[in-house]
Amino acid sequence: MSARASAAAASALRPYLLGLGAWFASFGIGMVMVQWIVAEVLHQPADRLGIVQMCLMGPSILFMLWGGAVADHSDTRRQLLICHGLAALPSLGLATLAAGGHLSLGAMIVYGLATGTISAFAIPARDGLLPRVTALPLPRAVAMATGAQFLAQLIGIALATSADAVGAVPLLALQAAIMLAGGIAIFRLAPQPPAMRAHDAPTGLAALWDGVRVAGKSSQIWPVLVLLFAVGLFYVATFMVVLPIAVRDVYGGGSARLALVNLAFWCGTIAASFGMMRVGATMQRRGRAIIGALCVGIVVLLAISTLPPFPVLLLLVFCWGVGAGVTMTQGRTIVQVATPASHRSRVLALFQLGFMGGAPIGAPIVGAIARSWSLPTAMWTACAGMLCVVVLVTALSTIWRQVLHVEAG
Repeated sequence: MSARASAAAASALRPYLLGLGAWFASFGIGMVMVQWIVAEVLHQPADRLGIVQMCLMGPSILFMLWGGAVADHSDTRRQLLICHGLAALPSLGLATLAAGGHLSLGAMIVYGLATGTISAFAIPARDGLLPRVTALPLPRAVAMATGAQFLAQLIGIALATSADAVGAVPLLALQAAIMLAGGIAIFRLAPQPPAMRAHDAPTGLAALWDGVRVAGKSSQIWPVLVLLFAVGLFYVATFMVVLPIAVRDVYGGGSARLALVNLAFWCGTIAASFGMMRVGATMQRRGRAIIGALCVGIVVLLAISTLPPFPVLLLLVFCWGVGAGVTMTQGRTIVQVATPASHRSRVLALFQLGFMGGAPIGAPIVGAIARSWSLPTAMWTACAGMLCVVVLVTALSTIWRQVLHVEAG
């Protein structure tokens, strides 16, 4: 990379990170508000919260790969600007309903579907843009972006701790304002046309399938995608559905305790992400790091299933977050490095689809198990499922033996 290109990339990274931070700060507020409104305001059981979370994450199954294909064939800056503007509308709509005292389960479902659909187009565009706005080595850039994402999300969660005191309307309005501020940051970027536009490049459904084909043929990428789908199916679903109900029914409830659980988790992910900035550039056995982190997660979730005292729960959730940070940074680095630039947004969309596609399938299942049997039973089921997937992927792929060499950039 030339000196001029490096300087341009360095100046572009700042508004990119500001836009990313605004998106996830807004997301952090929304994550707690959904749990708080459904569990605490509407007093819905675990299976109903599971349905709302399914609606929030479910659109990724339908639209995430399409969003990646659009990003690979269009100006990603423009795509992000549109998404930031649209993403403020569901929060404003929910704030209007809350102000009139008309919050309902149906309103939360509509909010989830709208927010999830917009996110499915924003996330692959933003992930595919990262290598084009940084002169840093890619593993360090990925770790920095992941850390900034989680730090911003942490700020949003911290703001949401005041829900019991200030109510839903101010926080939902703030959520929308932060999202619009992120759009202003993205506006400062230069136009970002497609990295490569060949005359015979596939379009439409063929472009979607082309991204799947590239991922499926790569011995480095497909094991990561399968593991990430299992993370969404078992871990994310449990975190989004079972833990909020445990906070309400076992630990006394309230937005403050709910936010503390979220804060503990995301503090762990931030610690891991910034730790990966220091050691990630020289790490070669990234697949082993992912397998190890997932196995630690199984042990931690088994400990959480004992429903320990609240301070112990926070410590365990922090450790779970550390494992998530390792999995996210190393998995994303593998996919970023192993994917051709022409297909990067589509394959990164598959990466996100693992988290956000598995979770809406798992959320109603673990919610139903928690309601029909118990909260610990739902967590034991998630642990058993994750263990089976980890063993199968390790046995059937080369992820444990792979060495990933990354150029300094």
